[in-house]
Amino acid sequence: MAIQLKTLIIIAFLVVGSTIWAQDNATKFNGNFPTKQVRELWQVCSFTFQQRQPEIQLPLRWEMCDCYVDVIRGTMTPEESLNITPEQTRKLTLELIDQCNGKLDKKPPIMT
Repeated sequence: MAIQLKTLIIIAFLVVGSTIWAQDNATKFNGNFPTKQVRELWQVCSFTFQQRQPEIQLPLRWEMCDCYVDVIRGTMTPEESLNITPEQTRKLTLELIDQCNGKLDKKPPIMT
């Protein structure tokens, strides 16, 4: 009987935990950005990093662009991201630097 109770508690914990995780991610990324637009944002980010900082290794560039796109998706609507003003661009740039560029500092130096 005790084993069944423990099993039930574990199952309940897993169900509640996965439900909370799903709710957090559902509100953060609710599918409002079409896949094509997400892909385009990510490609622009990756290409820009490749051009401006070619020494950054691919895995770190991927991580940075994932973060950039996540911040954009979490703070803007698809329409806002397409019609961004110069002032909004400056604010977004600061937000991206604040939330994502710290990843560059935490990585080991690139060996050449």
